[in-house]
Amino acid sequence: MAPFATPPQPQSQTARDTLKQRYESLLAAKGKTDANTLTNGFLRAILEFALREAASDIHFDPLGEMFRLRFRIDGNLKDKLTFSNKDFFVTSQLRVMAGFAPQAATAYTPEDGGFEVVIGERPVRFRVSAFPSIHGDKLVLRILDMGLNTLMLEHLGFAPDVLAQVQSAIKSPSGIFFVCGVTGGGKSTTLCSILKALTRPEISIMTLEDPVEYMLPGVTQSKISPKAGFNFADGLRSILRQDPNIIMVGEIRDRETAEIAIRAALTGQLIFTTIHTTSSVGVITRLVNIGIEPFLVSSSTVGVVAQRLIRRVCPECAQPADPDSQTINRIVARSGSAVKAVLTSSERKFVKAAGCPACNGSGYRGRIGVFELLLLNNELKALIDAKACTADLRKAAIKSGMRTMMMDGITKARAGLTTLDEVLSAVSE
Repeated sequence: MAPFATPPQPQSQTARDTLKQRYESLLAAKGKTDANTLTNGFLRAILEFALREAASDIHFDPLGEMFRLRFRIDGNLKDKLTFSNKDFFVTSQLRVMAGFAPQAATAYTPEDGGFEVVIGERPVRFRVSAFPSIHGDKLVLRILDMGLNTLMLEHLGFAPDVLAQVQSAIKSPSGIFFVCGVTGGGKSTTLCSILKALTRPEISIMTLEDPVEYMLPGVTQSKISPKAGFNFADGLRSILRQDPNIIMVGEIRDRETAEIAIRAALTGQLIFTTIHTTSSVGVITRLVNIGIEPFLVSSSTVGVVAQRLIRRVCPECAQPADPDSQTINRIVARSGSAVKAVLTSSERKFVKAAGCPACNGSGYRGRIGVFELLLLNNELKALIDAKACTADLRKAAIKSGMRTMMMDGITKARAGLTTLDEVLSAVSE
């Protein structure tokens, strides 16, 4: 990775200006300052402003000779700039920083890489994805801010009682703990937070990831490479010969990987992994559907966390707004009568998003997780062994005390952390 050059304007100014002003100032310096320095200064400005605005991703969209720059903030893409690649050779520089060749190959070949920089004394890692389009490479940078307390279970949004249950479950001597949810729902962050909480000198932790997002001290991490014949199943077989205590498998995608993981869990390893389902009980159904015997699922599963990310309401402009009777009836019809007590509680602090300069008019700043934790008791294990349907498993799980994602979201809305509109748009029962 080439180091960033210092932008030509004073630090006191850069603390106050906007990204557009910084861009225009750099553009005005063309011909007076080295092109390399200008490009590095522009890239530095983009990364700094992305961090300042708490973006999760930076999009460079090719539009012929122009590029459109967008930040994904709280799940939504926001236009920031349109610039010419002739003014700043951003594509070539980012490709070099990510470990690619300066120019894309003539064949249409997607590429993945990354780089790390220190911004404001914070180490920040950027995962880079290049995708060939008819106008050139579309580049997307995923921001993995190693200087934030993102990898702390206590900071993800678990309710105190659920957090205590998760902390107890992940200390099991063996078994499988699943994290499930939609793409972009924070599964990798939860898994890495768990590993960070468990890391200590006397145990061996190894991972198989696609790709490696967070660098975890004290953990042996590896990236699968299907083109080289190194997939999750083969990697897991090899890891089992390395005498690990804890293994993290990025994703269960097929029966072969699932069988190896379950066999390892039943013979003494503690496995953490993700699987693409939208609910906690859906994990059980998914495993059975891909060919895993129900009794193996029930005997190996330690717990399942299902999760989504929802936007936090902006504390600067949030306004009190209790739900009206029509909204309450709509939520009860969708989620059951159990939510009515939460919606009408005397301790409620429901709010609505108004919008202000602090949140760029959106009414929201930052995101928080909503979760449901499934822990298997004897009744649930018996239902799994009997091949019960998803609906029956879910009903039994709720009866045994599982708080659904919808209930968790409504509880967070009652506490004024988010809005009911945000919960209803992001979570479905």
